[in-house]
Amino acid sequence: MKKIYIDGLGLVEGHFSGVGQYILGIVRGLDEIIDEAKYHGDCVPDIYVIIPHDTVERFKSFKFKHIGYKKFPLSFRIMSSLWYRGKVPPLDLLYGRGIYIFPRFVGMNLLFSKSTLVIIDLSYELHSQYSDDRNARFLSKQVRRSLKRTRKVIVISKSVKREVVKFYGLNSSDVSVATPAADPKLFYRRSQEEIKRAKLKYGISGDYILALSNLEPRKNLITLVDAYCRLPKSVTKDTALLLVGVNGWKTEGLFSHIIDKVQEGYKIIRPSQYVSDEDKQAIISGAKMLVYPSHYEGFGIPPLEALACGVPVITADNSSLPEVVGKVGVMVPSTDIDLLSNSIKSYLDDYDALARRMAIEGPQRAAMFSWAKSAQVFLDVVKELDR
Repeated sequence: MKKIYIDGLGLVEGHFSGVGQYILGIVRGLDEIIDEAKYHGDCVPDIYVIIPHDTVERFKSFKFKHIGYKKFPLSFRIMSSLWYRGKVPPLDLLYGRGIYIFPRFVGMNLLFSKSTLVIIDLSYELHSQYSDDRNARFLSKQVRRSLKRTRKVIVISKSVKREVVKFYGLNSSDVSVATPAADPKLFYRRSQEEIKRAKLKYGISGDYILALSNLEPRKNLITLVDAYCRLPKSVTKDTALLLVGVNGWKTEGLFSHIIDKVQEGYKIIRPSQYVSDEDKQAIISGAKMLVYPSHYEGFGIPPLEALACGVPVITADNSSLPEVVGKVGVMVPSTDIDLLSNSIKSYLDDYDALARRMAIEGPQRAAMFSWAKSAQVFLDVVKELDR
């Protein structure tokens, strides 16, 4: 098998987006597969992640055992700028012939090598009203351009596969599904002591309902705020709504709405600082439930992570979310504020029995998804390209 090269820009950027989480999970899955193959004495491919020269320490912090790196001779800022303008020089001139994996929607220039492209979702085309306008225009143009230069596409859910095949007119056989997962070595229910330390660190007190996502219109957080505020006062005085996630775009209306509700006395809170990856599992484990009423998702990693921690989940019933939660979570239309509020109240009313059931069924559901299985999909696609 030819050498495999992976665009690592999304892996070494400062704060992880969902795309960064996905790249890390897939690379860890590849590392796991190679570890198993070497144990059995099987041949393994050489896999390298291409990273800017000033991000080597960030890459090394992930402690991959078998995944190497190749330094791009420019900084992260300059390489990102070149990528955005489509001006990165042909990578195979720098690193040689191989199969190149581009996991962030858009490919880079190649002269004599094959590549596969990962499309995370089609929000920039199908729901552009929720997207950052500049980014949506960029992706609309560049994804089409990238598709002309690759034979194989990888997507992260069956839902996105249907959308990609229909929207771009691709052959279904050329589109493979490699879902995200929740690593059971990281995502499991944490102890009360660990939860207590995390809450203290981030200035969180008492019970809370958790919203875990970037703060952007597609995540539908205004609807969640309204659903929370329709709960009985006896609930909201003791149980806060905790919003965890970095600020995205078009957030002015959301923040204004939250300020109004807080002034009315509702406990809508955010952590005192950015929640690190190391503390996320404890914050999830400490929640009464995770509520994720997104208008559209390519997959929806936070609900899966909550299930892995045995935490009850309520999601919207659209796009890929039914694939994630199955029959374990409650699903409601993303625009139905009353039904969302009633679902939250029903969970709280029967919470002890629900918590016992979710402690078993949540991790069982999450275990149906595996980074190693999805990483194998990448290797299978590479083998097809290598023929």
